[in-house]
Amino acid sequence: MKMTDNKKKALIIFALFAVIIAVSFAIARRGQFYEVALFRNGDGWGYDILRKEKVYIHQPYMPAVEGDKPFPDKVSARKTARLVTRKMKNQKIPSVTSEEIRKIVGE
Repeated sequence: MKMTDNKKKALIIFALFAVIIAVSFAIARRGQFYEVALFRNGDGWGYDILRKEKVYIHQPYMPAVEGDKPFPDKVSARKTARLVTRKMKNQKIPSVTSEEIRKIVGE
């Protein structure tokens, strides 16, 4: 049984559409989208990581640093928050070591 040209075209279009839908779903499921919100904390900075518009992580102080010390500047808070979100996206524990903080803050 031979397929007509129109049936072949319709089948190809349907197959392409199915592939596009499958890829879209895979990308949507893979990418847990996190938003970073920075805030002032006393004389320093902190960050929130939001997921679906809800606070997922609230970090007013530098993690892995003794005492309650806020980030010294907005840039270091942002870099740390991005490090944490990158770890979460890669299915890793979102902890930060004192060495990572030293590299970010520059101490």
